[in-house]
Amino acid sequence: MTAVSPRPWLDRLLPYSPGRPAPTADGSMASNESLLGASASVSSAVASAVETIHRYPNPLADDLRAALGELHGVHPDQILVGNGSDELIYLLALAFLGHSGRAVCADPPYRIDEISSYAVGADVTRVPLKNWHHDLQGMASVTADVAFLVNPHNPTGTVCLRSEIERFVNTCNARLVVVDEAYVDFADAPDEVSAVDLARQGRLAVLRTFSKAFGLAGARVGYLIGAPDVITVLRKIRPPFSVGSLAQVAALAALADTGHRRRVRDETIRLRSQLVAALEGAGYEVVPSHANFVLVRCDDDAALVDHLTRHDVSVRGGSDLGMPGAVRISVPTERGLRMLERALRAGTTGEPPTIRPRLG
Repeated sequence: MTAVSPRPWLDRLLPYSPGRPAPTADGSMASNESLLGASASVSSAVASAVETIHRYPNPLADDLRAALGELHGVHPDQILVGNGSDELIYLLALAFLGHSGRAVCADPPYRIDEISSYAVGADVTRVPLKNWHHDLQGMASVTADVAFLVNPHNPTGTVCLRSEIERFVNTCNARLVVVDEAYVDFADAPDEVSAVDLARQGRLAVLRTFSKAFGLAGARVGYLIGAPDVITVLRKIRPPFSVGSLAQVAALAALADTGHRRRVRDETIRLRSQLVAALEGAGYEVVPSHANFVLVRCDDDAALVDHLTRHDVSVRGGSDLGMPGAVRISVPTERGLRMLERALRAGTTGEPPTIRPRLG
């Protein structure tokens, strides 16, 4: 019997490398998790729902879709809930990129956009960032089945304005534009950034997640807003029970606590400014961010990562994210910020960082 062989196009894939936790939650600044955690109402809601854990969940998360439809002013049939937004990205790739499809994204991309595209045998065109932002003009010139925009971008934290995205939709050579708004709650002016109204019109698809502002990274809940025909296709290939009942209940409880979400946004923006001040005070250049993380430029990202690790602070090296010479640091708690400041005062190689122009 001959051993089965993987499809040859999978040779292009490098596995996703997640951020590593630190010994304490306060020192964990590698995965862009919520600094305040989930709403207190989530625990009680999930505890009550455990009584019916022996039952299958609602296959399409109808109650959650109804609540999300009310939030965004869109019909629930234009919403699909998934096991995190990552599952929805895989579904998009499977439906619209399989068998030699073509995708276009930024360079560096969000890794799941690239991995899912390669997994289904698609070709990916990566367009380098321009001044740390998406080069929308360059991306628009690429003929593609799907264009992936991550807005705010990960790992830089920069944004495209909603008006720029609309112009891109009107001029690009992609058949479907997908805008990932995982971090949009932390933008200085979310209403000027979000493309949800364009998704409501069916002109593109928007991805959102409960992992960041809602603090439900461990529950794995995301959703897509798009044209009904896109939703219909994705429903055909979506696993029927991919979002568990406890995750659905947790998301509904988190969605209802608008005060907690507002506090998470306010605290993140406040501590982000303090994080930037601490890093700049230590001599580093920081890319202006609209997310719950910042990108720090340095000579040797591996050395900086190792140094912070020795001080119980975990961050992501830019080399892991397609951006060597930089380090991504999640906005920490107050205690975490003090830990980082102490680590920075301890120094690294004893030499101040050299600032070099990169990516335009």
